Amino acid sequence: MASRGLTVAQIADCLGVSESTLYNKQEEYLEFMESIKRGRSKGMDEITNALFEKAKAGDNTSMIFYLKTRDRENWGEQYIEPVKEIPPINITVHPDAINKASE
Repeated sequence: MASRGLTVAQIADCLGVSESTLYNKQEEYLEFMESIKRGRSKGMDEITNALFEKAKAGDNTSMIFYLKTRDRENWGEQYIEPVKEIPPINITVHPDAINKASE
């Protein structure tokens, strides 16, 4: 199930147990946790390979996605902070301050 991309909540639902029970069993049985990790890894490997093969075959969307995620420095979306105007500053001087300054 993990190799097919199911979340922990979805796996728990398929097994007929609560999500917390599934987490508890993973802590109790390390082999169980490792099995879920291996499943996730297997699924990621399959999808990664399929994406890579499509990109190599010339699928533009796959090539763009691959480059944007694997080489973000050169191909990633560049967010440019918009220039914001600084509002004018109003300074009010109290008349007493002017009189004291001139004394």
